[in-house]
Amino acid sequence: MIAIVRSEWTKLRTTSVPWILTGIALVITGLFILLYFVTHGQTGGGPGEPGPGANFGMPHPGYPHTVQQLRDLLGRGLGAYIFSLLLGVLIITTEFRHKTVTTSFLATPRRSQFVIGKLIVAALTGALLACIILAVTVVGAGIAIAGEGGSFTALVGQLGAVAPGMILVYVLFALLGVGVGSLVTNQVAAIIICLGWFLILESIIELLWHWTAKWLPSGAASAAANVTAGRREATFGLFNWWQGSLLILAYGLVFAVIGSVVLARRDIT
Repeated sequence: MIAIVRSEWTKLRTTSVPWILTGIALVITGLFILLYFVTHGQTGGGPGEPGPGANFGMPHPGYPHTVQQLRDLLGRGLGAYIFSLLLGVLIITTEFRHKTVTTSFLATPRRSQFVIGKLIVAALTGALLACIILAVTVVGAGIAIAGEGGSFTALVGQLGAVAPGMILVYVLFALLGVGVGSLVTNQVAAIIICLGWFLILESIIELLWHWTAKWLPSGAASAAANVTAGRREATFGLFNWWQGSLLILAYGLVFAVIGSVVLARRDIT
């Protein structure tokens, strides 16, 4: 199994697409951080404006300073889990796109081991991407807060509340991507399905039936990472962190198991 995982990891890191997706995820996270500071500066109150929880007549900081604000800032990279999902899709569909799946199955006759190797690499990749996003967020947001007179230590202090759930979300979405890619082996179709669901269909469902928002994968991801910023369903109530974690765990594992079973029995010829 170690040799299979090493082989799968080599396949992934020697192609350019994962690095490109990681770069795009970092750029988008940086833009999300910038947007948060811009919008918070406009709505969080300025000098002489009492904000929520502030004493009347006292200056209200124009930078994130409450516990939830700091957690939301650390979680600005949570939305980039879509790239972890896409990486999971690519891990499996690339085999079919480049016609290497037959060779892979010849090298690993037991398809269950082949699938398990893919899932392990997907989980490691998702965790690594989450750690990179978190590191960049801490550095970038920390510098911005310190520059405005805030506390970098306070930001780092909330890392323990956000990081575990965020890493779990990235790992499970990578597994979900492997599951989707196993069911829909056409790479373009699998990517379109993933993007269509998370960028379009979920928003439509939330608009039509607000109560469903916390049950959707995106709502579960926000709950697991203790993040509410920019999420419509926060108004209607998210699950708490452990309920969101269990729900996103169910999504990831169900699709991964179903996709794995289908792939193991699929006729490749």
